[in-house]
Amino acid sequence: MELDELKLQWQELDRKLDRSLALNVRILTETRTRRSKLRLLPLLLLQPLQIAFGFALVIYFAHFWIANLDSLALAASGMALHALSVGLIVDAVVRILLIVRINYAAPVITIQRYLALLRRWEVRSFNWAWVACWLATPAMLLVGVKAVAGVDLWTVWPAAVIWTAIGGVVGAAASIAFGRWARRSRGRLGAAMDRFYVGHSIARAQASLDEIEEFAREQEEHRSSAPAT
Repeated sequence: MELDELKLQWQELDRKLDRSLALNVRILTETRTRRSKLRLLPLLLLQPLQIAFGFALVIYFAHFWIANLDSLALAASGMALHALSVGLIVDAVVRILLIVRINYAAPVITIQRYLALLRRWEVRSFNWAWVACWLATPAMLLVGVKAVAGVDLWTVWPAAVIWTAIGGVVGAAASIAFGRWARRSRGRLGAAMDRFYVGHSIARAQASLDEIEEFAREQEEHRSSAPAT
């Protein structure tokens, strides 16, 4: 009889332990998902500023290339920078959509999936923007000289524009090659580049979710190591 009572007590303790572990995981999940959401807030608030900046550039470069239709080089440069400015707006809008679509009431694995999409967009948009800036250097040079000095550099010094374009192509190719090499190496450099691309807000949001998985795994290991009843 005493053995049966002891077994019942162990079973009751086991049920209480299960409820306690489940409660701990739920509380941690709620706090960490809330923290993950807050850590993405600065990134979200920056996007309207990027959109406003992009619109300002769109208006400026639209006026520029319309006012310089008599020069093919200046008009083409203005159109190229106009297109890049539109890309700046699109980038911010996509980032906003990726952030606001995250449902923090969903399971942690679902939230991590959406965060992974956001991470991939950050990496791609950074790489595209970096390459575009290299390729747009001759356009920036032509527009800058025209805006500051009122001179069409292509008509007075075309060699400067040509060499700038060559440098831009070389810089873009080198950036692409270096990025691919660093990511294939899978070493510290690749990890550092990923952190740089992704940014602090997303990395901290992901870290909060990783804490949930780590805690749940530790709790399960602790539960498994408990004496069987």
